[in-house]
Amino acid sequence: SIILCPHDGTQTVDLDLNRIREFSLWFVPILTCAIRHTNLKRGNMGVCRVLVLLFLTLCEVYSRDPYSICASLKDKSDCDQVERQDFVRCQYSLHNVDCLLNIENKRADFGTVQPEAALVGAKFLKNVVVVGEFRTDTELDDSEFAVVVLVRKTHTGGLKNLRGKKYCHPGFKFNHIVTDFVLKEFENTVLKENNAEGCKNKVSTATLLEKEIRAVSEFFGPSCRPGPWFGFEKFDNEFYKNYSNLCELCKENDCKAGNVPFTDSINCLLNGGDVAVTTMHTVYQYFNSTEYKNRIDEFAYLCKNGEVRGLDNPCAWSKQPWNLIVVNKEKESVIKSDIQSWFANNIINTNSNIEPVNADTKNIQPILFPTDQEYNKIQIVAEAPTLLEYIAKYREIPSTEEKCGENIRWCTVSNAEQQKCEWLAQASANVAIQPTIKCIQSPTPFACLEDIKIGGVDVVASDAHLGYIARKKDLAPLAFPDTASKDRIKPIIVLRNDNNSINSLADLKGKKACIPDYGGIEWLSFINTARAQGVISHSSCDYGKLISDFVSESCMPGAHDKEHEVSGNIDVEKLCKLCQPDPQESKTGVNCNSNTENRFYGHVGALKCLKEAGEFAVVTQEDYSEFNPNDFRVLCKNGSLAAAPGFIVDENCALTKIIDSEVLAKKDGSKVGNINAVLLNLETRFGSDRHKFFEVFNSFNNTLDLLFKDSTQGLSYLQSQSTHIKNFVQLFEDVQKCVANDKDNSGTRSGVTILSFAICLLLPLFY
Repeated sequence: SIILCPHDGTQTVDLDLNRIREFSLWFVPILTCAIRHTNLKRGNMGVCRVLVLLFLTLCEVYSRDPYSICASLKDKSDCDQVERQDFVRCQYSLHNVDCLLNIENKRADFGTVQPEAALVGAKFLKNVVVVGEFRTDTELDDSEFAVVVLVRKTHTGGLKNLRGKKYCHPGFKFNHIVTDFVLKEFENTVLKENNAEGCKNKVSTATLLEKEIRAVSEFFGPSCRPGPWFGFEKFDNEFYKNYSNLCELCKENDCKAGNVPFTDSINCLLNGGDVAVTTMHTVYQYFNSTEYKNRIDEFAYLCKNGEVRGLDNPCAWSKQPWNLIVVNKEKESVIKSDIQSWFANNIINTNSNIEPVNADTKNIQPILFPTDQEYNKIQIVAEAPTLLEYIAKYREIPSTEEKCGENIRWCTVSNAEQQKCEWLAQASANVAIQPTIKCIQSPTPFACLEDIKIGGVDVVASDAHLGYIARKKDLAPLAFPDTASKDRIKPIIVLRNDNNSINSLADLKGKKACIPDYGGIEWLSFINTARAQGVISHSSCDYGKLISDFVSESCMPGAHDKEHEVSGNIDVEKLCKLCQPDPQESKTGVNCNSNTENRFYGHVGALKCLKEAGEFAVVTQEDYSEFNPNDFRVLCKNGSLAAAPGFIVDENCALTKIIDSEVLAKKDGSKVGNINAVLLNLETRFGSDRHKFFEVFNSFNNTLDLLFKDSTQGLSYLQSQSTHIKNFVQLFEDVQKCVANDKDNSGTRSGVTILSFAICLLLPLFY
């Protein structure tokens, strides 16, 4: 018979044959000892007790759940092999920040993260601790690099006596390992110390970024501060021209960073510069070389407190931690011990009492170890500090407070979205994106639009279905989150297949309409198409009145709601007549809400409405597996019926094809330049890329579509020639042009179109 190990009764103990055989080698003598213990002498009883304790320890080991390790999809083949052994399973994480959140919330037990992810999470996480650092064979310092500032040894006056000095900088041609915040730390500190931050500077782009560059240019003399300063060549070249003194000491006055930037900044110093930003390791290598060893006494370190020290007594401004092994604090001791066992040959200063484990761990190594195989040594961190405690030894966590009284207030609509926004704000500050982001939560997407209108917030990424309402509030698009073709909106007119009375667009007049949402894309696309075809009158630009006069009893959720910017001339009772309350959610007998309390809200609701009460619906083209496609037929925008039943038709049949969201700001807002600068940098720093520690266009903490839809692949702008973006812009231009030419709305005649206005605002950033 087999006796199972005791456990807490909440989990199943699952032993494979190999484990049972190994377990039996220990179990048989223990069982024999236990049976005979009553006849044993006192001395032998101690031996039995030891065996019994060992037996109980083995029970704990064999009944323990497998560890969960953070892994990416590229690790799938290794994960498949690891999971065969039943002691580690993979928790797939989208990026480093996702791994940290998985560990914090016990979805994963341990993993490896880049130091920049740890720097972001330090303020927010309490249950993640550091147990190890990945080092290289040759560099066993306490940090991967340490930023230092060199001056000539004769320098006096600390940080106060640098105005007009020749400034040597490595430039900004780095990846996420060396961030702009670290690279700008010296100059920002000096400018602040000398009250020279340039907050009142007048600049052509009206951006805080250019104000910073101008302040550096005006404070220092001829310098070499290579780019890229913004990351877009046309924009950078304009800056290089306008602030040319910052390129004067570079080779051939070229402000493009060299191949060995930290060495180049020391070369600049030796060739006439006064102050240089570099790294401690570069200083050591440079002045220990035969060529420059005799000049070591000419230079000194300038510390953050203004002190000047000899090169034999360094002081760092900021240090970069190594890649880290992090665990949930509840499993810190056991995982740390097992890591030392699994990778005994890779441990620095290993504990000789820890025996290598027998399990095959070759497939764990590529999951846990950094991609760069140079980092093949592990330094165990004995005290297992929290992220905040650990980071404090290396650098300050950048502040998200506004600079020069400027920030970008981003609107959120849920606690989960607010949390992601706050992480994004910290991540942005960590890489020196300016202005900083401030997150402000509103109760609904409609409230966000109103808050932008009244100046309470500055920007939001909004669903395209709110575009008409946004423009009624004088908001304008700055960018468009772009997606794959399958995720774009294609509105279609749908009929019941058994309805033979409708064969053209004109036949829809006086019919019962089912629209997902009043003022939404389907609503607007239908009105525009019907006006273009001459089916709806051109006599008015009051779109609400036009649709109200065109249809009979209908369901257009939100037609009664002021948040939908409804016209005062519509027949609300008629447009809500077909709507039905959901008995599970609605507390009223009548419900025209644009939410799930209304059975006919949304695309599926509109099709239910069509099937039960309506005569035509306008919905976005999808499969709609809830319905039998043979019950429906599409009426194309040219007025002809689709050849076959169902929802799938070619693009020429759809009313239009457009993007599904947009980034909105106040049309006449003063922050447009800064918002654009932030948007461009967010995509550059945190766009979709598995090598980035944080992805703004991806899920966050197991929640979809926060700040941006997860389908977003990148941002496009109004200059885009993509058909789906031009269609979207044109859709609202048609409305704007109509309003501008409508005699009944002469008060709006002075307004420019949304497109031309937004392009005017964007021109300084791109041309």
